[in-house]
Amino acid sequence: MHLVNRAICLRGRAWVWQWLMVLLQLGAVCAHAQNGAIMIGSQSSYVLSRSFTMLDDPSAALTLNDILQTDTLARFKPVGQGAASTNFGSTNSAVWLRVELQSGPGTPAHWLLEVDNPPLDQVDVYLSNVRGGYDHQAGGDSLPFTDRVIPHRNQVKPVDISPGTSSTLFLRVASQGTVSAPVTLWQPAALWQHDQRSYSIFSLYFGLLVGLLVYNLLLFLSVRDHAYLIYVFFVAFIGLSQAANSGLGAQYLWPQATWWNNNSINVAYCASGTFGVMFARSFLASRRKMPTLDRWMRVLMALWVAAIFTALFLPYKVASSTETWLALITVLTVVLAGGESIRRRHPGAQYFAYAWAALLTGVLTQTLHNYGLLPSNPFTANAILIGSALEMVLLSFALADRINVVRREKEMAQAQIVSEQAMVHALRQSQQHYLAVIEHLGEGMVVVQDQRIVFVNARATEILETSKEMIVAEGMAHRLQPDDRAAMGERARRRLARLDVPERCQVRLERAGKPVKWLECGETLVPWDGGQGLLIFFLDVTQRHQAEQDIRTTLDRQQELNDLRSRFVAMTSHEFRTPLASILSSQDLLKHYSDRLPENEKLELLAIIESGVHRMTRMLDRVLLLGKAEAHMLEFKPRLIDLKALCNDLVLEARNQQPNNNCQLVFDFAARFDTGWFDDKLLRHIFSNLLSNAIKYSPDGGAVRIRVFTQASETVFEVSDQGIGIPAEEIGHLFESFHRASNVGDIHGTGLGLAIVKNAVDLHGGTIQVTDNDGQGTRFTVRLRVSQTTPASGPDLQY
Repeated sequence: MHLVNRAICLRGRAWVWQWLMVLLQLGAVCAHAQNGAIMIGSQSSYVLSRSFTMLDDPSAALTLNDILQTDTLARFKPVGQGAASTNFGSTNSAVWLRVELQSGPGTPAHWLLEVDNPPLDQVDVYLSNVRGGYDHQAGGDSLPFTDRVIPHRNQVKPVDISPGTSSTLFLRVASQGTVSAPVTLWQPAALWQHDQRSYSIFSLYFGLLVGLLVYNLLLFLSVRDHAYLIYVFFVAFIGLSQAANSGLGAQYLWPQATWWNNNSINVAYCASGTFGVMFARSFLASRRKMPTLDRWMRVLMALWVAAIFTALFLPYKVASSTETWLALITVLTVVLAGGESIRRRHPGAQYFAYAWAALLTGVLTQTLHNYGLLPSNPFTANAILIGSALEMVLLSFALADRINVVRREKEMAQAQIVSEQAMVHALRQSQQHYLAVIEHLGEGMVVVQDQRIVFVNARATEILETSKEMIVAEGMAHRLQPDDRAAMGERARRRLARLDVPERCQVRLERAGKPVKWLECGETLVPWDGGQGLLIFFLDVTQRHQAEQDIRTTLDRQQELNDLRSRFVAMTSHEFRTPLASILSSQDLLKHYSDRLPENEKLELLAIIESGVHRMTRMLDRVLLLGKAEAHMLEFKPRLIDLKALCNDLVLEARNQQPNNNCQLVFDFAARFDTGWFDDKLLRHIFSNLLSNAIKYSPDGGAVRIRVFTQASETVFEVSDQGIGIPAEEIGHLFESFHRASNVGDIHGTGLGLAIVKNAVDLHGGTIQVTDNDGQGTRFTVRLRVSQTTPASGPDLQY
């Protein structure tokens, strides 16, 4: 037992010594690494990234000869030993890396140097040889793939190391994109074995991508939902971008297209961003459910389209930077939209949010890697590839969940349809009974649904005087007068909006060649064919409306007669009182003092009585004449008269009737013809009244002018004075019977003269116009049609 324990202790001590030796060797390796050197033994691979010393070449113009200068070599400094290592981010500089490869006696001679970053534009490898010089190998995606010595998706260069020697390796890397140089030294068999795993992963990724693409394309062809087709394009461009980023595109798809190989990553990323936002909008129905966020998503989609042209025509660095920040903003926006859709319980929204969160993680990781904040390793260098794979799988789950939800909704809808069909059947039976009732009502009825007439009863065709087919095809609104059409449209709009509307209204129905028909309408909302209809009912109230109009006209006429009677009583009480008083006083004087009065005084009294009688007679004649005019009994009897002679007679009569007036009568005749066909009696009524008024209402004298002249086809008679004028607000009432202006004062008059003038002018078919000269007189202008031949007989000759 003691021997056994002793053996165990000895073995334990040996194990400890072995580990100490390993740690010492690792310490030596690390010490060499920090000094820019690494020991190469017989291991399958060596990671060189942390063993480099580096020199930043901002001008990107240094050559190997420049680098080998003593002062330049002194500027090399160790790379950072942190997480970022040889990831230098986005830079315009060329980066020189240097490492000493110290090989032991048993070190294999043939190695492969792998730079695991396919998008690098330029990779130059310089390895010292036994001749004291350097062997140079050029690479990078700026060169055709067919120029590569070893056909590999990464930059792989053959390196020969002599056992037991020390070799210096210079590596120059430059790129428009991220300058990252994860460098590994492989034994050939070990690299091929490692490639089996990496290519297997790529096979799984692209196989998954193609499967999802084909599956969703078949779904689109089956269900015709555009979301699936957009998803297909999205997946296709994601796959294209990853093929370009992984170097597989250059290896298998476009080995000779160096320009496209350099720009394909950005173009594919931008296209996938465009279809990604488009898919999000379609899947989440953001236009309908999130209109504010949808507007921002449309802006993002436009920016992605613009970014495609940026990637094609602007420098790589500009396109890459634009794409990186746009991707961050887009993914954050879509994740936000997904969270909002989860809150709204949108089908598949939960998977959708998870998918874009996975892509957001990949984008953030790749962005931090591109800016040199994360180390270059299989996860960080391919973060978008991993995130996009998760996203595509989760989006497929989201689409599948959407299908399941749609299927459940379809089943529920089918069950609801069955129940609704039974309800509809019952409603149809009820509707048939309802139709049978309203078909025979006395009111016209139509039902409007979705802005068209869907039902017309028999009474409606009688009232509208057309067939049911015409009413259904053309409607009835176009037959209403425009004002009523607009009013009915507004009533219907308010009724459908359940706003307050007067119970009934009256509208006018136009009929070609017939009088307008008046309809009294109302409307109410009714259920109709499983929806809502507007029932409009109407009655023909033309006779009732005409009766109301007749009653209203009669009442208005009666009111006018009452007003006329009142004015007549007022006039007679005023105008008849003065001559009657003169007659009575003169009669009393003759009765009681005739025997004592001189003969001349008797004659004066008799003259006063005669003047009063004549004045009253003239007033009665005017009243009778106006009565005949109002009763349409005045006749228009034109004959050929000497117009100038008639006007001269009227002027003389006006002078003789008021001999004591100070007015100066001026007659100016400038008509083209002295004769014409007129009714001389009516002309006497017109101009005797106008001249009499002009003289009477010019108490201070002044010129009273009558002008007769021809204008166009009319004879114009113009009577003007310089009297008291007419208040402007009373001109509209000037030709009313018994109306007198408010400024006449004590000047006597009946208020009938101008009413008679207006009737006489109307019988001639002429016009009369009044102009007040701001209180400095009045001008009456009468226009009568000129006729030098006998007017045709007919109804126009009698009023």
